Amino acid sequence: MKGQRTLLIFGALPPARSGTADYLEEQMQDFASRWNVVVVVGDEAKVRSRSDCMVLNYSSFKKRRGEFQDAARLIHLANNPFHAHAYLEAKNPGAVLLLHEFSMHHLLTETTLAYGDNQGYLNELVACGPEGELVSGLRAQGLWSGIEQFLFPAIESRLRIASGVIGHSKWILDRVDSVAPDTPTVHIPHHFSSSNNLDRHSCRKLLGMKDGELAVVSLGFVTPAKCIEQVVSALAAIRSEVPPFKFWIFGEMRHPTSVRQAIKKHDMTDVVIEKGYTPLSTFEAAIEASDLVVNLRYPTVGETSGTMTRAMGSGKPVVVFRYGSFAEPPPSAVIGVPLDTFSSLGLSDACKKAMVSSTFREAVGLKAKHWASAVTPSESVHRQSRFLSRCLLPSRGAG
Repeated sequence: MKGQRTLLIFGALPPARSGTADYLEEQMQDFASRWNVVVVVGDEAKVRSRSDCMVLNYSSFKKRRGEFQDAARLIHLANNPFHAHAYLEAKNPGAVLLLHEFSMHHLLTETTLAYGDNQGYLNELVACGPEGELVSGLRAQGLWSGIEQFLFPAIESRLRIASGVIGHSKWILDRVDSVAPDTPTVHIPHHFSSSNNLDRHSCRKLLGMKDGELAVVSLGFVTPAKCIEQVVSALAAIRSEVPPFKFWIFGEMRHPTSVRQAIKKHDMTDVVIEKGYTPLSTFEAAIEASDLVVNLRYPTVGETSGTMTRAMGSGKPVVVFRYGSFAEPPPSAVIGVPLDTFSSLGLSDACKKAMVSSTFREAVGLKAKHWASAVTPSESVHRQSRFLSRCLLPSRGAG
């Protein structure tokens, strides 16, 4: 729009199967009212024309970079392939980074070692810190457990050259401050976008949930960090002590073997229902239909749980491990479980308390809704825009 400054947003948009794409989509209308927006997506994405912004893939943007020398840049960083181009762009100084999580090491692996680029992997880690060469060398020798990708985030070099960093959690910003103390930061919690007048009974009917049967749900892409096997074990232990229930898993499972082994081991094949990837409309229906949401993370890199925000904002009780960024909601707004990955006893007790008492679930849900719905998409964009205007210089660097 004439008279507005151009804002380049590097990230993902639907139909990318990522909560970060939904996050940006829900803010686009408000961004377009404040900025002349150009969204830059990855080369794997099909570019679709829009009325509220220009959309370019990254290759096209690089050819036209000279046209945007005076544009502000907002780069969404998330540890998934839809943000590989954003991770690359963040090597150019002067942008504001929005961190959906703190570690990009999994993404670095997928964009270097997965293509045989050992030198590129080494160079990135060395740029991040003095231990980078050691980490790369040990991995090359096969001395690797996987936990290293959580301990060495592969993001430090980008934080030090950014004009500013936006974090959804204080946990993330504490870590930013420890490695880039001179980089301005701001805490803007994940927004809550309310669903359109969903009816619980209709949603349950749509999903095939039976009357008189509790719906315990897990939401979002299934990774080992979601601890689904532990949830299955915990629910199996209390099965005879709680009302009838089903455990619904709404989310894509790329490596389902360990989860299915746990289901079989604990004789839960008649209780666990895998729904796989679902579109946002079905996802929101699942939240509305649920009685209890289980949202565990271990290990964590401060990842933003958009699913947790959606569930809490919808007034649903959510079970979490109380550590990392998941320790930030008020104790009364979540069903907190002390971190314990060796025993399911605490998790069983927490789930049982919620499943036997609708009064308890409703009380937690009310507190959750009050806390999670404090920031709307419009308010988030307002805060982001204010921060961008305060700390951004014209776009610099070349790629």
